[in-house]
Amino acid sequence: MPPVLWVSFPGAPYTHQCARRAAEKLLGPAGWEIRDTTSQKRPDTFKLPDGADVYLAGYDVLPFESLLGSRALCSSYVIRKALIRKHHLAHVLHAFSVKNPTRPVPAPRTWTLDLQFADELDELLSDDLYDVREALERNDPACPTSWFILKPGMADQGNGIRLFSSVEQLERIFQAFEDDDDDDEEAGITSQLRHFVIQDYISAPLLVAPDHTARKFHLRVYVICVGGLHVYMHDDMLALFSDTEYAPPTGDMQDLRGHLTNTCYQNGTEKENVFLWRDLAGRPACLASERFTLTHAHIDAVRLSAAATIGAAFEAVGREASFHWQMWPNAFEIFGVDLLVGHDASKPHALCTWLLEINAKVEIAVHAASANHS
Repeated sequence: MPPVLWVSFPGAPYTHQCARRAAEKLLGPAGWEIRDTTSQKRPDTFKLPDGADVYLAGYDVLPFESLLGSRALCSSYVIRKALIRKHHLAHVLHAFSVKNPTRPVPAPRTWTLDLQFADELDELLSDDLYDVREALERNDPACPTSWFILKPGMADQGNGIRLFSSVEQLERIFQAFEDDDDDDEEAGITSQLRHFVIQDYISAPLLVAPDHTARKFHLRVYVICVGGLHVYMHDDMLALFSDTEYAPPTGDMQDLRGHLTNTCYQNGTEKENVFLWRDLAGRPACLASERFTLTHAHIDAVRLSAAATIGAAFEAVGREASFHWQMWPNAFEIFGVDLLVGHDASKPHALCTWLLEINAKVEIAVHAASANHS
């Protein structure tokens, strides 16, 4: 009997098509039997059958029980919360940095908090988050110098992200979450998600003008992890831009469009805001009020920095999170790593990258279509 590969990405027709074509092109000539399910099926209605040699499929349809201990390859790790959940990742990176103080992972300073109700915040600020409170209280209300960003630990697509520079602003944010429990858009933030992270907000990132305005962006870098553990990085990084011109944070920060680079915040314009990083050479740029033109040397330096940052992050998680990332030898998975480009205070003229987050179940359709205009 010929070896069998199953393809199934329910709800993601573009990914499903790409996987099917790749399998047919690479394995079809070698005599493999390629089977697939319709990409329109709901992932909660079925599991793929046992007995295949390779499963190229979404997480929710993989038959993990039969894959454990088998020789069949599958396109996802069964447990990888240490990578993709913000609060888990923060704990792991902190543990690694404590044990390896000379090799910290380049990432914003991060605090984790768990709370059920807004009135628990005051106790947390006096205990686990005392250094956050001290930084906030040192701020001049008229011109704050320290800004922080709040992110729900398990939310995606930018849901629940807020900026703040005072204790009062943070209290109002959580009170608003609680008050909005009946609102469909925000209900999941407070009634279901109790884990949050607070990070130093990098308020002076590299800005680039892909058109006529200097805008904030983050890099989306696709990597594939294999077994336990090789990590391969795709050379073509994407730059995902905010929808509007960037200005440093001020005041109550109700309008976050210039600060958030998630494509889900861009109503119908996301295809205009995704570029291949290498295609931005020659564009105007600004870093800490210094204006210059991005060169190919800058492009290459950022790519090397991205590789180093990603390597350090995956090494840290691989060494510190054996329970929340189970690296089966027969598993592989594609992750989307988000990085911010800025500069290290010790090397003000050198570009560097900061780890923001790591994403599973990456939706490549929007990014692939968007980057075609570069």
